[in-house]
Amino acid sequence: MSAHPRRLLLGANFALALAMPSHAAELNPAALVYQLPDQISWSSPSAAGSQNAVLVGDPSKPGLYVVRNKWLKGNHFSRPHFHPNDRFITVLGGTWWMGSGANFDPDNSVPLPTGTFVTHFGKEVHWDGAKDEDASLLIFGEGPGSSTPVEPTVGKFSGLDPKAVVYTLPDQYKWRDPTGTAGVNQVVLHGDPTKSGPYVVFNRFKPGNFSKPHFHPNDRFITVVKGTWWVATGNGAKDEETWLVIVGEGPGTLTLVDATN
Repeated sequence: MSAHPRRLLLGANFALALAMPSHAAELNPAALVYQLPDQISWSSPSAAGSQNAVLVGDPSKPGLYVVRNKWLKGNHFSRPHFHPNDRFITVLGGTWWMGSGANFDPDNSVPLPTGTFVTHFGKEVHWDGAKDEDASLLIFGEGPGSSTPVEPTVGKFSGLDPKAVVYTLPDQYKWRDPTGTAGVNQVVLHGDPTKSGPYVVFNRFKPGNFSKPHFHPNDRFITVVKGTWWVATGNGAKDEETWLVIVGEGPGTLTLVDATN
């Protein structure tokens, strides 16, 4: 991925990516582009009961990609499979049910609620899906993100193999400000945004908090998962709390610039 000081905003299906009143100034497309939820192009439901939308890159080729995936309710599950590279997944809505290994047993799969952050390790077998509600996911990784099926076996699933799948529940997040009083709070879910390599962070803006004008050395891909995010040369929240999932290739450092009237 080439270094370029721009960012891409991506809207979750239950949150506005950006508030754009009729008198709003135009955003510079060289600095920032966005998709609103109703502009995301979803595939038709598959025979397995899932839909996806490619937001960044091409999962079939080398390079960074970001996709939205939705498992439809009704006990729809993938069969055991693996991917060649690690995948980093945030549950945006519903409950995602997870298993690992070739032993396919959805009745004893592990429930992962909204807000859970999951890592699927490359070349390790897992399976997943939805039961009585849709499960909406944001998936980030280095391509190719192809899937290789594994012959399922019969028997009782007894628990996730940490060599294949690890996860962090929302109440296990280690926020930068554990008191929650900071106007802008952050938790690093994967990687180190100050160094080279892929990273995933969760940012939370309290109402009335905005960043100052700034830029980053590399592209950042951002999904609004709660509230409305207000964006211009700076960004932040107005009268409601705003939550963002940010993924990118580090370093993701910030350089302030002088504000102009």
